[in-house]
Amino acid sequence: MTTTPQPAVGAGTPEALEARFVELATAGDLDGIVGLYAADAVVSLPHGREAAGPAAIRAAFAAAIAARALGPFDVAVVSRAIVTGDLAMTTSSAADGSVRTQVARRTAGGRWVWVRDGSRLRHVPACVPVDSGSLAVA
Repeated sequence: MTTTPQPAVGAGTPEALEARFVELATAGDLDGIVGLYAADAVVSLPHGREAAGPAAIRAAFAAAIAARALGPFDVAVVSRAIVTGDLAMTTSSAADGSVRTQVARRTAGGRWVWVRDGSRLRHVPACVPVDSGSLAVA
């Protein structure tokens, strides 16, 4: 019996999360994208809504991918992190001046995952489902 190796969750460093996201989003790898977020993560959506937890985050990113609202990706993105213990604030600055901020946490296995993403989907209306039962209002 052969098994397919599962993708590693998160990234090896908090700064690497952004590059990993771009790689996974470019490939349309929804499982991989969701794997960049902790089980208790929250992602900001338009209109003060939030996707909390893997199911809601998956639904939001699935809608954004279906609407082709995630790219094109800027190869000139610069990622930085301020690390304090097992927490980090990550920022990504693009050539157009846009900045994304997230909070990451080191897992027990030493990988980094985002726990709070306040900007990636904030301006993507397609990711707010009509049935918002799995979403919270901020």
